[in-house]
Amino acid sequence: MSLTGYIIVASVIGPTPGLFERIPRGLFGPLGDPYAELYWELLSTLYTCEFEREPFVVLRPVAIEIAENAIRSSSLWTERRADLEELAREEVSLEFHEDRERRLETDGPDENTVVRALARRLTTRLERSGWIHFQYRSGQGEIMSFHPYAARILETLLRVARDEEPIFQGLVHSIAALLDPKAFAQRPGVSLAEAKRNTLELARELKILERNIHLFTQRLLDQANTAATILAEGIDRYEHAILANYHRLKTIDNVYRQRSAILDRLAAIERGEQALESAAEWYAMQHRLEIAQARASVRADLHLLRSHFDAIPDLVSEIDARNARFSGVALRKLRYLLRQDRRTETQLEFIVGTLARGEAPELEFEVYRCELLSDAFLYTPPTRRPKTAPQVLAVPVGIDREKVYKDAASRVQRLFARRRIEEFVREFLGARSSASLDELPINGDQDYVRLVYLIGYGMDGSASFHFDPDTGRLNKGLYGYPSGRLARSRNRAASRDSNPWTLSRTTQN
Repeated sequence: MSLTGYIIVASVIGPTPGLFERIPRGLFGPLGDPYAELYWELLSTLYTCEFEREPFVVLRPVAIEIAENAIRSSSLWTERRADLEELAREEVSLEFHEDRERRLETDGPDENTVVRALARRLTTRLERSGWIHFQYRSGQGEIMSFHPYAARILETLLRVARDEEPIFQGLVHSIAALLDPKAFAQRPGVSLAEAKRNTLELARELKILERNIHLFTQRLLDQANTAATILAEGIDRYEHAILANYHRLKTIDNVYRQRSAILDRLAAIERGEQALESAAEWYAMQHRLEIAQARASVRADLHLLRSHFDAIPDLVSEIDARNARFSGVALRKLRYLLRQDRRTETQLEFIVGTLARGEAPELEFEVYRCELLSDAFLYTPPTRRPKTAPQVLAVPVGIDREKVYKDAASRVQRLFARRRIEEFVREFLGARSSASLDELPINGDQDYVRLVYLIGYGMDGSASFHFDPDTGRLNKGLYGYPSGRLARSRNRAASRDSNPWTLSRTTQN
């Protein structure tokens, strides 16, 4: 990016917020420590106890006990025990050191005392670095609490550690629900702000998804050297990280089903001056802005939402292309590995692949034509078959095409004329005033074509019967069509503008 472009982007985005005005500089020190696994185990357990279980308070003794359990269950306690015991010595007094040295010579180390001292040291460092703090409450003692920023950071870190994937369809549904006319009319400012947050999260996760597919593809090319690895990477890991939510986003909860409605709602909101004014008042109070600045922020957020939903088709198309490439790479490499054997062509494939990756030493050799090896060499060069030239369909001589067309049309009209269809409906209904289409026999193409004419006549308002569709669909064999009822007309015409029901005929493989 050029300097001019950077200046333009910076002026639009605004100044970078100061992170270390909100959090201590040494906050991430414990997680960058040689014993980071211990600190992470303690932090995640404390967070789970505080926010993800039944409500109760974590007292200082409970926090120390959690730290002791984390130490004993950690692999570091067995692999680097001497170093951890040295940390414990720094926590206790000189008197304890002298007493411990005497006991080491006689009774051996007191493990409980060492673990308790190390647990106090870990907890104290988390407190000093700004993750947790203790406050005294009468009748209970010292209660552990997370700082607000620490709790929010830990929530994100836990989602990453658990490999949790975003629920795309949940984000789209939330945006649509927030922009619903009734919900938006009650709290315009809150709805717009939350819709913006969910939209930015949706756009971010779609971009991450698009780039992650490339990483999966590259990992298959570079690291997957066995069929089992490809299956584990391409089915288990890829299914969880990529396809689980994305498949639903493309099928059941297709983003395009909500996208048009969301864009229409944004256009309607931009025309509603009263709702915009209410949203501006909320923005002004929430962000401490002048009313003119708040109005500009509301307009900017609406424009932001529209621009992101306008960009979704291109982003989804790119995801589709990368997903198709991943599937192709996985299939080709799996076939190659499953077909590997000791044959010459397989070994040549291996050599060519190694050379292409630059993993083989420089080789000096010459290539000669095969027929120069010997007279009895069995190799035969491939022959190029001539391509078949396209042929124009010959028009039969002496046939009146107009007459053939009229004869075919007259036969269709005779079979499915309005009079014949109305007679068929009268026979089908008998003494009944109405009947369900489910009772209609569909045994072939002729019955299906008659059904098409029957529904068409039943909805044009001029037949002796009418068709009332409902919300379901019927399937009989190869044929699919809307469900509904046929009824005798009582001087009541069916509307031409009913729901756009479609008829479909599936094909057999």
